[in-house]
Amino acid sequence: MQTAVRRKKKPKHHHRTEIKHLRDDLLLSEYASKMMNIVAANTYAGVQSLKVDLKSSHITLTGFCESYYVKQLAQQAIMDMVIDMEIVNEIVVI
Repeated sequence: MQTAVRRKKKPKHHHRTEIKHLRDDLLLSEYASKMMNIVAANTYAGVQSLKVDLKSSHITLTGFCESYYVKQLAQQAIMDMVIDMEIVNEIVVI
């Protein structure tokens, strides 16, 4: 007999936000700052020299970390925030 395994869902620390078609640089920098804070919280500050660069078509993550797991956590934190935007993860694992 198979038993059902219930997995605990990860709590959402933030709301999904659509960033498409933003043109105001101040607004973009505010979103980038919020994204950096969320990535830092979700990775337990595991990404050093973190930078989030927002463009109209994609988001680029750069920085350094010690494991591929932390790199993936950073990407997943951003994926939970945006809709229909490409995420380029250039975080280097050292």
